[in-house]
Amino acid sequence: MLKNKLLTLAGVLAILACGACFMPPLSENGPPPPPNRLASVHRITIDVEDGTGSNLFDPVAMSSVTVGEFDRLWAESPVRATVFNAGRPSDAVLKIVVLHKTASCTLQSNGKQLCSFEMISSFTLMAADGRILQSRPQESSKFGVWYQGDSLPGNLNANPFRQNAAYSLAMAAGDIFLLPLSSNSFSGDPSV
Repeated sequence: MLKNKLLTLAGVLAILACGACFMPPLSENGPPPPPNRLASVHRITIDVEDGTGSNLFDPVAMSSVTVGEFDRLWAESPVRATVFNAGRPSDAVLKIVVLHKTASCTLQSNGKQLCSFEMISSFTLMAADGRILQSRPQESSKFGVWYQGDSLPGNLNANPFRQNAAYSLAMAAGDIFLLPLSSNSFSGDPSV
């Protein structure tokens, strides 16, 4: 009986040893990551436009504040931003077009109101030669602003709207273009 058990055990060990010898080596890293189309991008220019038709904000001022917020929020990234200037070279241009905005305000007992904004924007990152590196046709950005009084100001060029809108756009831009790079899972826009 013991002899049969020992023979069975030896047979199992021999099968396992032979099977292990003929198996292909196990891959530790998996397949290689896709090529990083943004590897050469270190300086981008940001151009924010008002595509709502309602003159929501001054594009030059919004671009400038968005650049500042982008560099502040994504300071640990190797990518730096500047304001768009057609004559200034850069690795890529990030074109942000605000397509639609909605506002909802709630009056508080202290005479102030909290206005919640949502902006739907398109984000397109183009290489210096005009190739589209990545694009998001519709991305939502949300933020809130406190205002004195019970009506929404007609001029949204002043702070705090501009600062909060720029923060929201810069955060969305980094989430779209920089976070995939840091996780090494960048796959780009499947439509490109």
